[in-house]
Parts: sequence; C-alpha cells; structure tokens
Amino acid sequence: MRSRTAQPFIPGGTLVLAFALTASSLTTPSLAAQDFDIGAQLSFGNDSQLGIGPRVLTPLTSVHPRLHAVYSFDYFFPDSRGDDGDLDYWEIAGSVVRDVRVRKMKSYVGLGAVIARSSVAENIARQGSSRTTLGLNLVGGLRFPESEYTPFVEARAGGRQLVLAGGVLLPR
Repeated sequence: MRSRTAQPFIPGGTLVLAFALTASSLTTPSLAAQDFDIGAQLSFGNDSQLGIGPRVLTPLTSVHPRLHAVYSFDYFFPDSRGDDGDLDYWEIAGSVVRDVRVRKMKSYVGLGAVIARSSVAENIARQGSSRTTLGLNLVGGLRFPESEYTPFVEARAGGRQLVLAGGVLLPR
C-alpha cells in the first residue's frame, strides 16, 4: 500500500440515508430475534492488498422483502515498501443491498458507508501518523445458497479503493 490513503467520495444526503437504513436493522426488533447470517471473508484491495475479516448479513424485511443489510470488517496486510514504516489499514463497511434477479443467479447491488483507518508507525516506539476517513461504497455481488452455508463474491468501489471479496456465510 502506498503511504497515501484513498480519498472516499462523500455525498452528504446519500451517506445519511445509507446510515439510516443500516441503523434501522439494529433498532427494529431486538438483534436476538432477528434472522441473520454470519461468516468470514477474504478480500483484496487494489491499494491495500490482502485482507480478512468477519461479515454479517441480515434481512430488512420490515422495509422491503428484497433488502438486506451487510456489515463487514476487513483488516488488510498492506505491502510495506522501503522506509515507509509499518503500515496498518482496516475498513468497517455497512451497506444496504437489494436482491436483483439476473436469470437464475442470486445477485445484489447496493450502497453503503465505509470507515477506513490507516496508520504508519515510523519507529520502534510506534510514533507516526494516522488518518480516519468516512466514505461511500457502491456494492455488487453474487450469493450461491447451499443447504448449510452460502458462498459469496462481491465488489465494493469507493474513492480510489476497489475491494474484491469472497467468503462463506453460515446461518444462525
């Protein structure tokens, strides 16, 4: 990863709407009463390299039967080049996606918000600089439901960072 951080595109009203819809899934019935899938994902960012983290998918049937909220955390392992210091980068994303039928595939598209944190530790005392940014993601992907698990692939684009992710969701 280069020492500069990606600058996400932040449109005001759309970002507030994305946060409101994802937050509505947490404020409707209690989380224990909700149906959700949890799993793990492996990600690759064009600027941050390989990442890994958990993922949660929950339906938003109280809003629309084809809407889902997707929450993910990715801890990336960026390539430290030369004297850049020790680079750390992670993202937390929350998206609202809508199922879209394309022939017989289970595809989805959506919009989400992302919080990205990058830091560079320049010496052994881990003194350096850090930066947290808030941005907007466009999301699209495919789910392949099986009887006991659901593999998925996804692309998230926001600012200068394109993330390709794949993994497995397990029903609760």
